[in-house]
Amino acid sequence: MACDILSGFQLGCRDNTGGLKAIYILGESASLAPSIDSITGYENGLITNITGTGSWYQFQLFRQTSNYSEELVATPENGTIVYNQSATVVFFKMDTAMRNRVKVLAQNPNLRIIIETQNGSEDGDARWFLMGQTNGAQLLSGTASTGTAFSDLNGYNLVFTGNEPLPASEVSGSATTFAASLTGMDVVQYA
Repeated sequence: MACDILSGFQLGCRDNTGGLKAIYILGESASLAPSIDSITGYENGLITNITGTGSWYQFQLFRQTSNYSEELVATPENGTIVYNQSATVVFFKMDTAMRNRVKVLAQNPNLRIIIETQNGSEDGDARWFLMGQTNGAQLLSGTASTGTAFSDLNGYNLVFTGNEPLPASEVSGSATTFAASLTGMDVVQYA
C-alpha cells in the first residue's frame, strides 16, 4: 500500500534557520514563453532536474522579513488532501520600477516560484523548494505602504498563493550547483 509508514524522525542538532533569502520567478527569456516541460525526481520529494524554457528571475529578500508556509487541508468525507502554499515577501522601496514589477506579477495567473530558504546544510548552503509546480501560483493579495516613522517599511508586502496536490518538492543543489538543475533555463540575478 502506498501509505505505509516506513520510517520515523530523529530530533537531531539545532542547525535550522527560518526565513527566506530570495524567490525566483519563471519568466520570459529572449522572447521564449516560460514553460516547464519536465520535472525529474519530484515523486520522491527531491527534484533533480527541471527542463523548460525561460529565465528564473531572482528577487532578493532581506533577512527576517519574508516567509513560506504550506498548510495541509484534508477532507476525510471526500477522501481529498490539498496543500495550500503561501509565500509572504517584502520588497523595499515604492518606486516606478517596483510598481511595474508588482503589476505584472499580479496579472500573471500561472506563476512558478522557487523559494530559497535561509535553512541550509552544515556548510551554509540554502535549500530551494518549487511552489506552484502543478497548478501554478498567483499574487492574490498585498499592500504598498510608505510607513509613518522614518524607520518604517516603505515598500510592498505581497502574498503569493498556490493550491497543490502534493507538498512542495525540494530542488537539489548548492549555492554553486543550483542553476545546473535547470536545463534550458537561466537564472537571472537581481530582477
